[in-house]
Amino acid sequence: MQQDGYTLATSSRLLEHMPLPREPRDFRDKAPALPRVLSTLPYDPPEQFEVWRSRMSTLSAVGLPEGASAAHGFEVEFMTCNMDDIVLSSGHFAAQTFARAAKSSADARLDHWLLFRLRSGEAWFETDERRIHAAPGGTFLISLDQDFHGRITDCEGMLLILPRAAFLPVAEGLDNLCNIVLSGNLIELLADFLSSLEARVVRMRADELKQAGRAAADMIAACMQPSPGLSALARGSIDSVLFERARLYIQNHLGEFDLTPERVAQQLRTSRSNLYRAFEHVGGVARYIQLKRLRAAHAELAERADKQVQQVAYRYGYKLASDFARAFRREFGYSPREARERRRQ
Repeated sequence: MQQDGYTLATSSRLLEHMPLPREPRDFRDKAPALPRVLSTLPYDPPEQFEVWRSRMSTLSAVGLPEGASAAHGFEVEFMTCNMDDIVLSSGHFAAQTFARAAKSSADARLDHWLLFRLRSGEAWFETDERRIHAAPGGTFLISLDQDFHGRITDCEGMLLILPRAAFLPVAEGLDNLCNIVLSGNLIELLADFLSSLEARVVRMRADELKQAGRAAADMIAACMQPSPGLSALARGSIDSVLFERARLYIQNHLGEFDLTPERVAQQLRTSRSNLYRAFEHVGGVARYIQLKRLRAAHAELAERADKQVQQVAYRYGYKLASDFARAFRREFGYSPREARERRRQ
């Protein structure tokens, strides 16, 4: 079950493809690295799981699901890039198990969180205190400073590596959110932001990746640990994501009579005040809906001189031609009929 529009195939042709390195992943490497696709597929099927196990050894001990055999291959293919402090990876991951003993790990000082977002497949993780089951669309946080074990099915998803040093003001709050399936309006906004980010990083330069990494860190901090100071820090990012989601919804339902700010807020699962703040720079949600309707109607009258005014008014959400005509004149300074006559002339 696909949860959003992005897939690795969307950007795969734009990126360099490389065999997954055999050496263990260095989580402290913060140098910006342009997006590339790493894969176990260039290796012979019996080698693929061993390559993956070696690569993941600094994070956890990985294993095969019960009944699976390494001889049959182990398909992992994902886009990855370093964005200053944050590492983003997105793609396909084969079914596997995980186990980490943080205090006895060879890299016990690995002070990071892993932020997961599943598009398809399922995940189960367990610590001494909590147990979670994430379904498609699930978002959850795991701390590498805790012992844990878990498993995933064959899945598509996104993984972000978050160093504690980049989130010190909210570190305690993030620790409290570990091993919980996260939900709520801000988490959905964060998911929208990250989906947009992963689709756009494929065209970014190294300096843009660093800026995007800082923006992503601010957005994660604000959405996962809301507080007055941090929310203000990322308010611009949150509002821009909400504005874009609402803009697309309005455009797709422009001709419906019951298209109101209340309905838009309900459909996007946000408050009326949040929605208004996102549209404050264009005069509010109701004003934006009216303006989009009138401009679309004006364009149709100018292009099609044979169109009846009542027909165009109805098409763009006005039940009465008189209401449409008054709003049209206030906006453009002339009537719908005059707009149509100008086209004929």
